Amino acid sequence: MYVDVHAHIIHPQFSGEEDSIAVRARNAEVECVIVNGLEPKSNREVLSLCKRHDNLYPALGIYPLDAIANQIAQQQWEYDFPPPEPFDVDAEISFIDSVAPQLIAIGEIGLDQYWVKNQAAAQEVVFRKLISVALKHDKPIIIHTRKAEARAFAILQEMGVKKADFHCYGGKLKLAKRIAAAGYHLSIPPVVVRAESFQRMAQVLPLTSILTETDCPYMGPEKGERNEPANVPIGVAAIAKARGLTTIETKTAIRQNFQTLFGV
Repeated sequence: MYVDVHAHIIHPQFSGEEDSIAVRARNAEVECVIVNGLEPKSNREVLSLCKRHDNLYPALGIYPLDAIANQIAQQQWEYDFPPPEPFDVDAEISFIDSVAPQLIAIGEIGLDQYWVKNQAAAQEVVFRKLISVALKHDKPIIIHTRKAEARAFAILQEMGVKKADFHCYGGKLKLAKRIAAAGYHLSIPPVVVRAESFQRMAQVLPLTSILTETDCPYMGPEKGERNEPANVPIGVAAIAKARGLTTIETKTAIRQNFQTLFGV
């Protein structure tokens, strides 16, 4: 009865283990794992992987950094991971549109003002186009909103989005309450076992607004260790503890929230 609404099983850290990850998730009673794509290569690999496992569900999108890959000056990239590879963004949006009936959601999409701080307008153009695809096909969206939570929330309200999950939300708690009051969901990763910010979210948000995710291979329960969907039960136990509920009560409610948002 456990669910993971945001996993990156298509990731170099899982290379060659993708099928094993799906099996371990099932063995841990994680019955629904949404595998998110980020750009053309991962989007197609997500589709292929999910066809092999009935507990994996595809969500395709364009990550905010990939959305502006054509504008990033690669010679000025200052981080210890490679800059995103440029590609035809509009062609990829058209591809996502063409396969949308096969998808459980559109995602990962959104805004990021943490890694690149001067490309907000360009990110927003892509975000809005992908929201339009989701609205056209009546699909939920799974969004990344790092350091841009309030703006992303405003865009959803403006465009009339009804179904959205704010994955791994890291903004202010006051805004999180407004997001929940607007009918959106927020998903919490297993790092909740050691992160007070997520524990506080688990305590104060309505239980009907909470979902679980891994954001694997990141956000695991043990610092420095690779995360995977099989760790969702650890996160659910921590959420239950924060709320003073049993694990069964908590996972049952979260599973119902998943059904409400994704229809599965």
